[in-house]
Amino acid sequence: MARSILIENDVETLLSDGTILRSTVYRPVAEGERFPVLMTRTPYGRDLSVNSAYFNPATVAAAGFVVILQDVRGRFGSDGEFRPGEQEADDGAEAVEWAARLPYSSGRVGMWGRSYFGESQWRAARRAPHGLGALAPGVCAAGSADNGALFRGGAFELGSRLSWGHGSISLDTIRREFAGDPERLRLELEAWRALDASFADGTAYRTLPLTDLKSRAGTFMESHIIPSTGADPGGEASAAWNWPVSEPVPLPTLHIGGWFDIFLPNTLGQYRLQLEASRQDPAVPRPRLIIGPWSHASFTALFPDTAFAGASSAAVGAYGDLSSIHGEWFRHALADGPEPAMPPVLVYVMGEDRWQGFDELPEPSQRRELFLSSAGALGEAPGVEASASYSYDPLDPVPSTGGSTMHLGADFPGPAEQSAVEARDDVLTFTGEPLGEALTVFGDVTAHLYASSSAVDTDFVVRLCRVTPDGRSVALADGIVRASWRDACAHDGVFRAGMPRRPLTPGAVEEYTISLWSTACTFAAGDRIRIQVTSSCHPRWDRNLNTGARAFDSSDTVVAHQRLHLGAGAPSRITFGVLERRGELA
Repeated sequence: MARSILIENDVETLLSDGTILRSTVYRPVAEGERFPVLMTRTPYGRDLSVNSAYFNPATVAAAGFVVILQDVRGRFGSDGEFRPGEQEADDGAEAVEWAARLPYSSGRVGMWGRSYFGESQWRAARRAPHGLGALAPGVCAAGSADNGALFRGGAFELGSRLSWGHGSISLDTIRREFAGDPERLRLELEAWRALDASFADGTAYRTLPLTDLKSRAGTFMESHIIPSTGADPGGEASAAWNWPVSEPVPLPTLHIGGWFDIFLPNTLGQYRLQLEASRQDPAVPRPRLIIGPWSHASFTALFPDTAFAGASSAAVGAYGDLSSIHGEWFRHALADGPEPAMPPVLVYVMGEDRWQGFDELPEPSQRRELFLSSAGALGEAPGVEASASYSYDPLDPVPSTGGSTMHLGADFPGPAEQSAVEARDDVLTFTGEPLGEALTVFGDVTAHLYASSSAVDTDFVVRLCRVTPDGRSVALADGIVRASWRDACAHDGVFRAGMPRRPLTPGAVEEYTISLWSTACTFAAGDRIRIQVTSSCHPRWDRNLNTGARAFDSSDTVVAHQRLHLGAGAPSRITFGVLERRGELA
């Protein structure tokens, strides 16, 4: 039965160092009763509208929870200085223990929220605060720093990092920094608006060298974001990013992710970390997982070129919206409520456009290989010895068109139609014959390319597309490798620290392995599989200048002449899992 609720603003948490954090608290009006607490901690403003279908604090509180939304240190209502990630373990642990002691709290605290809200959960959990009983991270950044969070195949995640720093953090930072100097604040806000306009029209991303952005950016961008565009993967920043999920936690966890989320491998890695821990220790509850056709910021399942039926967070199969799913799961985890009716793993399979339920995320029943062949063919065998060539100009990069992106400007994420990309001279396509029967591509997708370049360093980008009988080519997954980091990405395309950069010998044929992350899509009979090969995807990834220098501190470029080698002696190919075993219809 829904209860009346009380909403309290500016509720203070006094930390041990004297800093005051402020929260908005939603709680049932019930004198003397105690309820489980669901807390989220955010740098984006605690009263910023959260997608109500994802988690509605009012309706969840009315169902018998205390819901606390807290500004992290140095953001919006909370005091102190914001240092991304660094403060969240200790501050989060203290905040959880404070919440557990509140007079209307049952003493059991769960944490929820997506993106940074999710990372703050893992960091607090590493301190094992008294009262913390469950985590529900969504599209969470923790982990996989070198496989998509900060870097990908050695390339820098330019679009998402610049967009986050400018669009999500800088404005409040400027207002706080210059609150006592109205004239300086006016000038800084004018500069912010000018930079914002250049993100909207794309010119900011085209800056070379990238360090030149410092002269146009505020303090946060200048000190925290722009310098990172010149860093290497596998360094201190990556280690700090990965630390929150370097060990499992002995708690029930609900993981929520999207096939087009910038942090998809993070979500899958967190789930697998907890799953393996539950197999080793029966005291660790088996984790739950929901993966929808969602991007990082949108859970509508509606994209400019594609709409997925029955996949919005407002109606997840027959199980209601994600908000009510959170409530049902937290009631079980924190208040001994009934086991949720939803399957432990719920996955949306694109193409057939339905949810499938499993006891745990399945491994593909088999793996398939398709070989890139002459005349743009894609087949079961390597084909004759051949090659295909194109030229890559860093001053005219292939524009990001859909995919797992989060950019300011007009570039939308998701399964975008690729006709404009495939019409370019610097994009090769390889297309299979129409399928005779349905094929469900499931799990990891990996490309192995044999290629040579005229440059001492360059990039290779591979994209998996579904071509429907009417000729529409829609992208499902993609990936990149920076050639000088090819040794660190050998075998499966996932970057592993410890191998140094190695320049190319111009003209030498090398093998490049590229991870395209994971997907779940059924290609119908009559559909065709298409693979794109190119050397840029901008501004998603920073441009390789082809000179061996970095875009961070150089503006010199050369055109790279690329040659892709095909045939039995150079078996360029794509490998992917196939799911034959069906889960229950959800």
